[in-house]
Amino acid sequence: MKITTQVRAITLGVLAASQFAHADTRAMEEIIVTAQKRDQSVLDVAATMDVISAEFLERTNTTELDDLSRVLPNVVIQEQAVSLPSFNIRGITDDTASVSATPRISVYQDGFDISKKTVSSAALYDIERVEVLKGPQPTLFGVAAANGAVSIITNTPAPEFDASVRAALNTEGGIETQAMVNLPVGENNAFRIAGIYREMDGVIKNLACSANSYNPAGTIEDHTGAVKNCKGGDLNGVSVQAFRASWKTTYDSWDLVARLGYEYNDQPGIAFKSGSIAPKNGNTNPFTAAELGFGSELGIERELNAADLTFNYALSDTLKATVDAYYKDVELNEAFDADGTGLRIQDAYFDNDAILFGASARLVFDSGDRLAGFVGISNSQDKSKLPYYVMVDPFVRGTFDAVKAQLEAANPNIPLNQNIATNASLADIEALRSALVSSLFNADGSVISNPALPASFVQGPYTFEAELDINSVVAEASYRLTDQLNATVGMRYLDETRLTRNFVVFEAEKDFTATLPRFALNYAYSDNLSFYFNYAEGRRSPVVDPNFGATIITKAETVDSYDIGFKYMGDRWSLFAALFTYQYQDYQQSFTDATTLQSITVTVGDSTMSGFEATARYLPSDTLMISASLGLLDATFANKTDDGQVFDYAGNQFRLAPEVSGSLNINKRVAWSDWEMDLDLLMSYQSEVFFESSNYPGLSQDAYWITDASVMLNRKGSNLKYELYADNLFDEEYLIDAGNTGGGIGIPTYVPGMPMIAGIRVYMDF
Repeated sequence: MKITTQVRAITLGVLAASQFAHADTRAMEEIIVTAQKRDQSVLDVAATMDVISAEFLERTNTTELDDLSRVLPNVVIQEQAVSLPSFNIRGITDDTASVSATPRISVYQDGFDISKKTVSSAALYDIERVEVLKGPQPTLFGVAAANGAVSIITNTPAPEFDASVRAALNTEGGIETQAMVNLPVGENNAFRIAGIYREMDGVIKNLACSANSYNPAGTIEDHTGAVKNCKGGDLNGVSVQAFRASWKTTYDSWDLVARLGYEYNDQPGIAFKSGSIAPKNGNTNPFTAAELGFGSELGIERELNAADLTFNYALSDTLKATVDAYYKDVELNEAFDADGTGLRIQDAYFDNDAILFGASARLVFDSGDRLAGFVGISNSQDKSKLPYYVMVDPFVRGTFDAVKAQLEAANPNIPLNQNIATNASLADIEALRSALVSSLFNADGSVISNPALPASFVQGPYTFEAELDINSVVAEASYRLTDQLNATVGMRYLDETRLTRNFVVFEAEKDFTATLPRFALNYAYSDNLSFYFNYAEGRRSPVVDPNFGATIITKAETVDSYDIGFKYMGDRWSLFAALFTYQYQDYQQSFTDATTLQSITVTVGDSTMSGFEATARYLPSDTLMISASLGLLDATFANKTDDGQVFDYAGNQFRLAPEVSGSLNINKRVAWSDWEMDLDLLMSYQSEVFFESSNYPGLSQDAYWITDASVMLNRKGSNLKYELYADNLFDEEYLIDAGNTGGGIGIPTYVPGMPMIAGIRVYMDF
């Protein structure tokens, strides 16, 4: 395993840390998790997992899942848009836009699957904890957990009155409010409602359609052909309006929890800024103003409605039955500038609507002595429809395609498509790209045009539909072989029907089955220390792709995963650590078709990867807490497949797979007179990452640090708290993505991370 020189100095000091809940006395508390469908100490779960507490979420004001990846070893989460969040655990990314492909990483909320891309970007508010499990979780989190699972557990109604509110303002003009009310209703019922509102204009200016742009007319045609004003607009902003209402009924032998949720997002466009064509009188620096020709028409609108119900019944002291059901309706549309320029080389618009529903039933047994486990059945259904529209200037795009084809034919060893692995130097690629770009401009710097052709032409809609019907039978049992050694064996059987319809007329339906095992051992050396081994098989379902009379079925991707580790929790410090290795077969790689924007999945080969991760926390005193995280990862494609064939990505580093990642969190409480001050410092590190598995030159982000800091003041006896904070304190410039759709046609785009943002928050508890 390669470890960069810069990080060797911090390896010992940055030893992985889950952020565990702690009381004001700062003593270690037992961590209870429900990953195995029953309440257990984290020391008794034979799996590598991190637990993020409500205390940490509130202290760091974490409201988005991507913020968590800063403290989770070997985890990278991108939420640049609610339309397509990206989850990466141990070097394997899950970010396909296909409506028919199954995610590799499960995302669950309150036990219900929200793994679908248009649903999984969930606002974090009124959360009890987040459990992140590493490696395949076939028995615990279903078909989509081929490489791990993120489980969000929200607060349920409690029998005592409680209420809180917070408000914030920041230097980018952003505002945020959160509120929660918990009301007991009689002796057996309680109601809870919580909500969040966040709005922030974009941090990147869009100069499109202004007087000093390539389109000074200030109008542009949308996907319907209507002429719209497009001047102005911001990019990379925030928009969240969400609430969740819960009802809980509790009696001696049963309880019922019902929830209704709603989330609305109206985000500004994403700053997919071209690195090849600068704004008029501007530059290609991704951290400066952009000129995205779709202008103020850019943006993402999502409306998500959700309802779920969970009924638990205690059949006896040792046997509990659970029945649950869910329904989700998501409607999403996005307009984006695929070329990242003021020219209409390729703009796009799509709707992505889906209805998800399902139900499950299980029996959970726990003798309290030697035997525990569960058996269950489930059904989940997904009906999705995705129409794409592509808008081009026919003369500009026609010239672009013709010149690109000529250049690549004359230079076969310098591909401009980012999905093709190449040994060409970045200088050679940029020289070829410069020749391509120069063909789009006249000698005076104006954009080429042809009055005989329209300025805009709409292609599409290219419509993709999918209907998925997945049935599962699952069983898992843990048996205490001795007072110290516990063995777990589990199995999930899948029977799925996958129907795909492309371009309205091409349709295919296929049935698939699979059996996925899990085996684990847990050895309790003492009350504070346990060792474990875990093996599991993960699977990503085949992809059915009917096109032009021929149906292509991509092989199922499978992975064998092995973990060995230990967990220690003492009075003042804790340390969890694990070594792991994966063996992938028929790895699926997705890319976007340059013409239709269809997400195409192919099999690229096999791979073996391995790594180390650990989490630690130290409480030197009642007022000081130090925690940290470290992940080491060797995630590269194998040189050959199992049958000896060489494939294009041989030896390449996987997308979004840093070799080293780590964090350090220091929290100090200082009291004087009637006041208490809470100081918090969070630093996170990530080594170089590639944004494409082709490791295409120029599409990477060098190693960087991000530092957040906050100071909170609270007067004794007061229910008010005041906080000053700064995120990205030193205004580090870093990219969160590069390449994107533009890279598929030869002109990559770049998405910048957030700059330094400071602000003030006020908290009130009732």
